[in-house]
Amino acid sequence: MKKLVRGDAPYCLAKFKHGKDNWSVIRDNGLGKDIWEKLNIMQNGFCAYCECNLRKNNNFKGHIEHFIQRDIDPRLTFDWSNLFGSCNNPDRCGKYKDGNPVAKAIHLNKVCKPDKIDSRELMLFLNSGKVRPRKNLTTLDTELADNTIAVFNLNGDSKLENSRKFAINAEKSLADAYWEELAKDDGSLAELLQEILTEALFRIKDFEYSTALEHLWRANKQF
Repeated sequence: MKKLVRGDAPYCLAKFKHGKDNWSVIRDNGLGKDIWEKLNIMQNGFCAYCECNLRKNNNFKGHIEHFIQRDIDPRLTFDWSNLFGSCNNPDRCGKYKDGNPVAKAIHLNKVCKPDKIDSRELMLFLNSGKVRPRKNLTTLDTELADNTIAVFNLNGDSKLENSRKFAINAEKSLADAYWEELAKDDGSLAELLQEILTEALFRIKDFEYSTALEHLWRANKQF
């Protein structure tokens, strides 16, 4: 999960209001594409939570997701700040948040909202494909990280874990070489190593599971 920068709202959302309109009006009027256009600018075609690519093999697998569910706060039904694009996987992300009893019991005020909180400062992706809270967090921040991992099942879906690990393994030989040079450097290679790191982070920023890849390069934690 990466920090997202929310842009301008789709014009169509201003046409509708809770109490007068139902969310089905978006589908019935074919307006989903207008919302997705703005979501893709913010998310670059990736799921807001697990960072999987929503468009693979010419198939699009995603849904417009209400962070605060409509039945919890209907006033946010057409609120642009409450909308994200999520994958359709029932075992994680938006569908898991809305359907799993354990996830539904966690208050969303205590969960990272990707356009408000940079969860990379709270969670660390490991080379194994798993994710955990960072060490030395405050009690509140540890709770925030734990809740985020639990609500979106970022650490409990084996398919997601294996997909992250596959992406990490594809990058690992390059990162390992960087870390080996970094460990033995006496300072003479500092400028070159920083250049290598900067180039790597720029290259992977639009990759699937880019946060896990960023943590491979920045932290390289095995367990």
